[in-house]
Amino acid sequence: MDGGRFRRPRDHARTGRRQAAGPAHGREARPHAGHLRSQPPARPGRCRLITNICNVVVRLQTDEGVEGVAGSTTYLGAQSVASAVAELRPLLVGEDPLYRERIWQRLMEVSIIVFPPHAIAAVDCALWDLAGKAAGLPLYKLLGAQRDSVLAYASTGTYASLEAWRREVDAMLEHGFRAIKLHCWGDPDRDIELFQAVRDQVGPKYPLMVDAVGSYNLSDAVRVGRALERLDYEWFEMPLRDQHVQAYRTLAAALDIPVTSGEVHTYGFQEAANYVGQGAWDIVRIDAGISGGITSVRKAAALAEAFGLRCEIHSHGYTLAQAANLQVMGSISNCRYFEYPMPIGAFDAGMRDVIALQPDGTVCVPAKPGLGVEVDWERMDALTVARF
Repeated sequence: MDGGRFRRPRDHARTGRRQAAGPAHGREARPHAGHLRSQPPARPGRCRLITNICNVVVRLQTDEGVEGVAGSTTYLGAQSVASAVAELRPLLVGEDPLYRERIWQRLMEVSIIVFPPHAIAAVDCALWDLAGKAAGLPLYKLLGAQRDSVLAYASTGTYASLEAWRREVDAMLEHGFRAIKLHCWGDPDRDIELFQAVRDQVGPKYPLMVDAVGSYNLSDAVRVGRALERLDYEWFEMPLRDQHVQAYRTLAAALDIPVTSGEVHTYGFQEAANYVGQGAWDIVRIDAGISGGITSVRKAAALAEAFGLRCEIHSHGYTLAQAANLQVMGSISNCRYFEYPMPIGAFDAGMRDVIALQPDGTVCVPAKPGLGVEVDWERMDALTVARF
């Protein structure tokens, strides 16, 4: 298996809508900042998640014609991430793309001061896609397959009323989901009422989780967590802002329900080690498209396994990011669920292949080489707002 080497890219336009073009030549990093969907969710109460969800797509090409493609889903600042990827080109030119660990270590060194973790993540995932294509294998088999499918949970939006919640939950049940994670309002009293209503709706044994998106202070988080324990929810995600490690320690010690966080702000497995080592998280949470790529997620999963913990990988993003995370899930044993973002189809833009729910409530790990999903470049070009 030989992927060749990266060579210096041609010059590209820095800004503006990308025009349709044929395949590029040479080994180059081509980040596309695709403003594919603007999705500011309605979150009444104290939770204010301002989003402008974009897909940053990276193409790496070698002098032997092997290509790696990956994406990072950003919630703000997509063009800054794409610009950062472009600035990483000098670290890639002339490198053997199969030396992924060496490249990753170099990228992480510069990320400490300069680069956002999304940029490192997108490049690393593209390197893994390239390696899988060079080997003719989907990544989960290249990594060492553990399973071919993963149970999915519906990862909700935030809806305006209890009646709206009931309608949406009914639709998810009808579609075949065997578990649901609620993105709540951020008001403790309203949220507890919501959690009770959904539990009554789905029954006592149906798996439910909560993501509060950093909405609560510590005392409110303890109160909400105890309500979730009474209602037999499976985990309590991001009750506090990620940076508050001491508060997470106190919260995790006070509750029996597993507490987790970290997929949005973490720089990778090193930060996960800090939280796990201090007893602040009961479940490791990380995303290949955000936190240092597939290389970082594999290390985080091994870290969690060494502590006897689950590593529930975040995958709330566009299809390329979903596929990167799902390939890792297929190669590890301590991740129970695939996160399937709602509404169905909202994150499929620009793709030939998508991740689809199966009748048994699972999703299949893509079986094509690399990440296992193909981009429809004509559609992606039409959706792209900037090229770097």
